[in-house]
This record gives sequence, structure tokens and C-alpha cells, in this order.
Amino acid sequence: MNTHPHELAPLLVALGRAGIELAPHPIDPTRLRHRPAQLPPDTLVRLRLHRAALLELLGNGFASSDSEAIYVLHERLGIADDLNLPTHPGAPAWLVAVGESMESARRALHKWK
Repeated sequence: MNTHPHELAPLLVALGRAGIELAPHPIDPTRLRHRPAQLPPDTLVRLRLHRAALLELLGNGFASSDSEAIYVLHERLGIADDLNLPTHPGAPAWLVAVGESMESARRALHKWK
């Protein structure tokens, strides 16, 4: 999915915490759309670097076989839902939940190596 998977999870969390929303462009599915429209240059560079992985994630969702990662994802989405925050794919709360879940799965994988 990504040539730098260890960078994707922290990027998702940072984007979500900054209140950035992502979506595939409605006309050109190879492009990524973000809100707000104006982002810091370093964020734009990171989005371009990981565009393919982000588009795949937005289109296919996040799945993990690690039970802790699944728990983290559902717990974070549940908290956001309780706070009446949007949790659709690409919403800031979704980005944080997926990023933290990915990081949990990565830690679990490295624990067993």
C-alpha cells in the first residue's frame, strides 16, 4: 500500500488532529481533495508522497487482523461518535482512529519479531 508504511500512521494522526479532512476528488479519482483548501507546504508534500496509499485507504477502508488494532479503531470511532463528530472515511476523527489503529498493529508486529 505504501513505500513508507511507518510514516503513514503518524501522518493520519497529525492530519486528523489538525482538523484536515481528506477525500478522493469527485471527478478525478487519482487526485486527493482536502479541506481546508490551503495547507502548509510541508503537509502538502507529505500528502503528495503518500497520495496513492491515502486514496487506497479512503476507497477500501482500513482492515487489520490484529485484535488490539481493531479494538483501538472501534474505541476511537466510538468516542468520536459519542461526541457527535463525523466518523466517515476521511473525516478528522476517522483519520486519527485509523492512524492510531495502524500504529497499534505496527507495535504488535514488532513485538513478536
